[in-house]
Amino acid sequence: MQKNDYLKAVLFLNLAGLFWAGNLIAGSFLSGYVGPGFIVASRAVAGSIILIVFFRFSGQRDIFTGVKSWRLLILMSFSGVLGFQILLYLGLRYTTPINAGLMNSLTPLATALLAAIFLRENLQRSQWLAAAITIVGVGWILSGGQLSVLLALDFNIGDMLMLLAVLSWGIYGIVGRRVMLTMSALETTAIGLFLSVIPALLLATVEGFYFIKPEVNGLVVAILAFVCIGPTVLSLFWWNRGVQLIGPSQAALYLNVIPVYAIVLAVFLLDATLSRSDIIGAILVLAGSLYGGVSAVRGNRIRQSS
Repeated sequence: MQKNDYLKAVLFLNLAGLFWAGNLIAGSFLSGYVGPGFIVASRAVAGSIILIVFFRFSGQRDIFTGVKSWRLLILMSFSGVLGFQILLYLGLRYTTPINAGLMNSLTPLATALLAAIFLRENLQRSQWLAAAITIVGVGWILSGGQLSVLLALDFNIGDMLMLLAVLSWGIYGIVGRRVMLTMSALETTAIGLFLSVIPALLLATVEGFYFIKPEVNGLVVAILAFVCIGPTVLSLFWWNRGVQLIGPSQAALYLNVIPVYAIVLAVFLLDATLSRSDIIGAILVLAGSLYGGVSAVRGNRIRQSS
């Protein structure tokens, strides 16, 4: 690998993480004006249109030839595009972007644990240790550092929704491994978005009539445009390009920049403050997830060299 390629990958992966962190800030702001269904439907429609235009002008029009299992693609769409996003934006109505970012850093370990359970993949001892450290950190964040809250299971509903969102994305990840044996990441993402459009529009309609009436103004439209273009399309492109340059295992380490950027953006844009329990929990979560990622990369290198 050339040094320039590695530097490009670092830039692309950091940009993807920055925009995904920005999505948490945007979702927190939008929660005061529109419901999660409205945001998800906007992303599904706008993302689908952008990808259709991209495929048309790139000459790649038949993206369905590699489909081997529509059932798995539908499961990916409902777990990743719909389930994850709905739980994410719903959770942001009750918790802070900082907590949401920290919970998102669980994603690589959650995916590894689900793969161990359902795909019978073996986890290294270091990954189990990383999971234990991370779980302690999450417990600290959920309880605010108070043992009584932990024992009473009196958690913030937004934090719990974020945990469910992480599990939903983990399902998306392990299903995606099988789907992308015959399809590219871009094709898989595009079809997942296409399949989500009608359910997302139905959800947004029911939500708007019966639960959360959207209040749309110029600022809301501008932030929705950022969400639909930045985190939905640009971050995906940058992430895939980074993975292409340095490989998926090393790229996964850069998921840990999302909570860091989320904390910085929340402090500067939302005047958020960090409590002592947030800081301690953040250190444990980031240390555990980073240690797990580094251990996985080392394990892959050892297996490849043997």
